[in-house]
Amino acid sequence: MGLFEKKECALCGGKAGLITRYKIANGEYICGDCHGRMSPYTEGLGNMSVEDVEEQIRIKEENDERFNNQFNITRQFDFDSRHPIMAVDDNSGEFALIKDARPDIFSFDNVISYNVDLNTAALSEEERQNDSSLMGILNYLLSDNFGSRFPDMPRCPQGCKVIGMYFEIKFGANPLNADRIRIDMLPGWSTSETEVDKAYMCANEIYQCFKEYKSGQRQAPAGAVQANTAAVDSASAIEQVKQLKELLDMGALTPDEFEKKKKELLNL
Repeated sequence: MGLFEKKECALCGGKAGLITRYKIANGEYICGDCHGRMSPYTEGLGNMSVEDVEEQIRIKEENDERFNNQFNITRQFDFDSRHPIMAVDDNSGEFALIKDARPDIFSFDNVISYNVDLNTAALSEEERQNDSSLMGILNYLLSDNFGSRFPDMPRCPQGCKVIGMYFEIKFGANPLNADRIRIDMLPGWSTSETEVDKAYMCANEIYQCFKEYKSGQRQAPAGAVQANTAAVDSASAIEQVKQLKELLDMGALTPDEFEKKKKELLNL
């Protein structure tokens, strides 16, 4: 039998299929359904007992209840209006990854480090000679203006293009038993100049938020205050329009592209 032997879920007693089963401690397995009840960021499953898994499921269910009923969003960071990334409750000193269907809540106190990591690739000769739009954004990323606006962000090396951007967070102990989170800031549907710029802006805003907390500059409000999310979204949209205008001025966007993106951001 060996590899193809049928397994039983040690938690619910159901079938733990070959593809959908997960091995835990003592040679036991849990099924995909039970695994899905845990946080996707929980690590160390192979060393967990059945009791440990049950505890992680309980913590995740408690997390879901807290997010739905107690987590008050005071700030929110979005790639754009369709792709939210992270929300903050400054009253509790916590953040939630709202890009996920069931957001997980983490405390800033448990964060031990954070950084933005770029994935880059060398430009081809064809891109160097024929892709004026790509060269426009690359010249912008290497400019002094970019460096002054985003001093904490990594720079794209000369002769390369950005093909990925990730916000990495490392934790000490936390209830969800998560050691590290890697947030995709530049989803795979596009790596155009406009999307790269939006990713940089969002990553920088999140970075500055973490910097405030870890440097002790951010103090939680005395009472629960719900943010005016419409005002926050409006301010973010205006800032993004400013960035688009810079790209237009340097020739990285055409006037038609600029107007189209501006209308999308301002809901015109």
